[in-house]
Amino acid sequence: MPRHADRARFISSAVALIAAGALLASCEAEPPAPPPRIPEPFHLNNYEQTFGYSQAVKVGRTVYIAATVAVDADGRLVSPGDMAGQLDAVYTNLAATLKAEGGGFGQVVMERIYTTDMEALLKISDHRFKYYPHGQLPATSWLEVRRLVDPGFLVAIEAVAELP
Repeated sequence: MPRHADRARFISSAVALIAAGALLASCEAEPPAPPPRIPEPFHLNNYEQTFGYSQAVKVGRTVYIAATVAVDADGRLVSPGDMAGQLDAVYTNLAATLKAEGGGFGQVVMERIYTTDMEALLKISDHRFKYYPHGQLPATSWLEVRRLVDPGFLVAIEAVAELP
């Protein structure tokens, strides 16, 4: 009987040693490299490429949207002198960019709003609620600047979205 007990202990010890070796080997193995994160530029309008501008760049599931302004498809200013009209045009352009990338305002996690007239923007700030799902406003910064790229622009918005 003692021989049988010795054999059982030997087998049990060998199994434990093999398991420990396998565990140690898996700890020392390097994790697989993540897939490459290749930036994918997006142009909302044709004129952007000639201007040297990308409306957005997607890297993995994250979309970085450049300062979006109130322009039409030809790059012409929309609603000159009208903060509400420009803000709505900006959000319309943001919606088009998000849709093209497979998302919507529910995926926006951060936005930066630049304006040349903070008082006018604050008066119509509730326009934002038309675009974001109820209770899902992103982290937002509001900044007043002296001027945007075109003196007619009153507001511009940058955003970051995490796609599903």
